[in-house]
Amino acid sequence: MLGIGLGITLDEILLEPFNAIVSILFMIFGLVFFLLGKKYITQPRLGVVKLGFRQKSRKLKTVIVLVINLIALLIIYIIRNVNPDLSLEFPGYLDGLITGLLFVTVPLCFAAYFLQYPRLYIIALLVGLSFFLSEIFSFFISEPFDALIAFVVTSSAVILMGIVSLIKFIRKYPIAMEEMT
Repeated sequence: MLGIGLGITLDEILLEPFNAIVSILFMIFGLVFFLLGKKYITQPRLGVVKLGFRQKSRKLKTVIVLVINLIALLIIYIIRNVNPDLSLEFPGYLDGLITGLLFVTVPLCFAAYFLQYPRLYIIALLVGLSFFLSEIFSFFISEPFDALIAFVVTSSAVILMGIVSLIKFIRKYPIAMEEMT
């Protein structure tokens, strides 16, 4: 989310393609952080998890929902760029609210349901609302900083939730002393 906010903000400041590179770098950083955390924090405590049939089925359903959402987003993006008259335009601040809830919150809620991951409902709501907050902040804060502040606020809440979860996980599953040496 933070990468999206920075990308929107830097879109006004940096030249093409540097504005997109910043968002991609933040996403790559998040992916690397996730993979390193899995390797050095989760696997030493729980081992390698093998998914059963039900978990594989849930994972497949989640992928299907997210791929359908991605295809819909690509179609809308192409329509907006090819023929702007056909694009979906909502009045004022409703654009951010409907876009965020329809294309971010709803698909992530489906993913949360299929994965049985309750915290993802909260994350989905925060991510979806960040677009709406950006629209609301635009009344008080000049562009492009309205998006940056909106995404930083919601990203900070998600990161804080992650840090709390990580601390709880480390306390619940400590590494045995013989494994540390």
